Amino acid sequence: MHEIRNVSIKDLVLLKDNPRKITKDELNRLCDSLISDPGFLDSRPILINEVDGILNVYAGNQRVQAAKKLKWKEIPCIVEKDLSLDLMKSRVLKDNKHAGEFDYDLLASIYDIDELISVGFTPEELHLNLEHDELDSKDDEEKEKKLKCCPSCGHEF
Repeated sequence: MHEIRNVSIKDLVLLKDNPRKITKDELNRLCDSLISDPGFLDSRPILINEVDGILNVYAGNQRVQAAKKLKWKEIPCIVEKDLSLDLMKSRVLKDNKHAGEFDYDLLASIYDIDELISVGFTPEELHLNLEHDELDSKDDEEKEKKLKCCPSCGHEF
């Protein structure tokens, strides 16, 4: 098991050719996430490859950017030395490309929609179609109205 230690953010060198980019909105959402749960970084620290005394971030670049924006001085890291390029490249992909699919019905039963959107799910991913939902609501109102109506004379109850 590797030791997690706090490392000064100013000492970290970010991955020059990071294949993963995030928007300003996504960076702001990540900042909000770090503020609301700073202990999350202890569970998912930044991965560092130390080569000739230089601390190269190869996984967690966006989290470092968010911590910088928040003006944090240190961040939890796992520091390893002289990793092979192939191993780092593999870990970069593993850290950023998540496999599997969500069970959206189960997600909906456990989380509020606002929670899911706040961590980065889009309405499209959640299969939300607000216009369609509004139409369904109108259809339900019409059905309810018909149930309160006499089918013979149309009298409303």
